[in-house]
Amino acid sequence: MSNAIEILRPVDLFAHLTDEQLALLAQHSREVQFRKNAILMTEGDAGESMYVILTGLVKVFVSDEEGKELVLYEQGPGGVIGDIALLDDEPRSASVATLDKTTALMIGKSSFIQCLNESPEMGLGIIRSLTQRLRQATEGSRSLALDNVYRRLADKLQELSVDKSGDTARLEKKYSHQELGNMIGASREMVGKVMAELVKGQYIELQDGIIYMLKKLPRNW
Repeated sequence: MSNAIEILRPVDLFAHLTDEQLALLAQHSREVQFRKNAILMTEGDAGESMYVILTGLVKVFVSDEEGKELVLYEQGPGGVIGDIALLDDEPRSASVATLDKTTALMIGKSSFIQCLNESPEMGLGIIRSLTQRLRQATEGSRSLALDNVYRRLADKLQELSVDKSGDTARLEKKYSHQELGNMIGASREMVGKVMAELVKGQYIELQDGIIYMLKKLPRNW
């Protein structure tokens, strides 16, 4: 249990919980494992559990009747998924699938609600967390509505890139044009065209499928 407590302690959603409340959540949590490309939850299903990601990577997405996906965001270790449906008793608002082999702590609804009832501080923490998500969603909607494909792709590449100890910034894993298109609401073909122009302009390069950011991307193209 102590290991589970230490895992839960740094999670933003639980930042205001006491050790006793963390212990309660830990007591009612269990570690689960998922293979790559497994579905953790489906949009529209009832929400009876939430997950804290320990290892691996998942994508949170919505899709239409034809199966076209829009990836809202990705979550890695320390990320929390499935908590919204536990709070409002509504169906899942999005689907979640693993991008890598993933392990997570699963917490049931009854334990989560019990802690929420006992801790006003936890309620405040959740409000802050949900407010931040709302701001991100608003910004994402504004970007989809007002920005062109290039600007959306450039912002997404910057968001996904990491700087490895002063080396050239790069994306941590391979992304196909379809995956990038799903993230920004654009077609695979449009993403391919923009990527080709960025390579031609020596703004980015691909090495073994990994995108390297050679210099700052221009705001407009």
